[in-house]
Amino acid sequence: MHARRDFLYRSAGAILAGVAAPGLLARSSAARIPVSGTQAPGFYRHKFGSFELTILSDGTISLPTEDLWPEASKEEREAVLAADFQPTNASILQVNVMAVNTGDHLVLIDAGSRGKMMPSANRLLNNLAAAGIPQEAVDTVLITHEHPDHLWGVTDPSDEKPTFPNAEYVISEGEWNFWAKPDHPLASHGIWGDVYRQNRKTIAVVKDRVRTAKAGEEVVSGIATVSTPGHTPGHLSVHLASNGEEILCTGDVVGNRAVAFRHPDWRGGFDLDLDQGAKTRRAFLERCASEKVLVASYHLPFPGLGNVARDGTAFRWVPAEMRWEM
Repeated sequence: MHARRDFLYRSAGAILAGVAAPGLLARSSAARIPVSGTQAPGFYRHKFGSFELTILSDGTISLPTEDLWPEASKEEREAVLAADFQPTNASILQVNVMAVNTGDHLVLIDAGSRGKMMPSANRLLNNLAAAGIPQEAVDTVLITHEHPDHLWGVTDPSDEKPTFPNAEYVISEGEWNFWAKPDHPLASHGIWGDVYRQNRKTIAVVKDRVRTAKAGEEVVSGIATVSTPGHTPGHLSVHLASNGEEILCTGDVVGNRAVAFRHPDWRGGFDLDLDQGAKTRRAFLERCASEKVLVASYHLPFPGLGNVARDGTAFRWVPAEMRWEM
């Protein structure tokens, strides 16, 4: 026993002496590589029943907190965000696009914006390529709602060609009818007027491939729509089911990882129906917490998989452990 202990002490001493040796320090310093300043490709695979999910980052968007929650006081907003170690003047939201390979179909849930909304959200195509998913292989794009970071990526930056040339584009009837109005109530309202006009340009490129769906309808086997209005009139969430497993995809029912859960009743500044948006958010979170279902979120920290737990009269987000084996 003493001989073994002495050996360990001598070995530890030799290691420490070697680390301190000038030659080793010089070699260590010389071996440092330059700082690259770039990120690795952003995709994450998750096995789900017989499906394979690939969550792809389109980057991030940043929105002023006073626009996101205009009815909360500055002090209230800052307290919630600071307690979660987030910036208090702007909320940085991830853009997590999900590709679902069912074996028979390759379905994309939303399409990012191809940099048309913000330059920081223009990573989807690079990450699709890195994940080995050709744009031509996507046969269905399910659009949760027609906001820029979900819809505008279905066309190229010049709005001349579809990004996914072989895809059918599925949108809820209510959403399609709302944005298709010729005399739109938002057309003269600043930023919303710009969104309306860009939406029409984008949709015009793919309109011959659009299929409208009713809430609760199965888009392809195992992928069904869930009515979650408020953020927009025809906003959809998505229910995935395979081999007894389930996932609920949020769309924009929830956004910020602190505010949406701790204050689900705060009316969101980007919800077109403020009261309905808050009502829908609480009902959605109640369902997720009660059913203990896995949740895939569009705007929470990448890859956006987790669960919803009750916390008094509110909720909290519990991120799922990332798994490196399929």
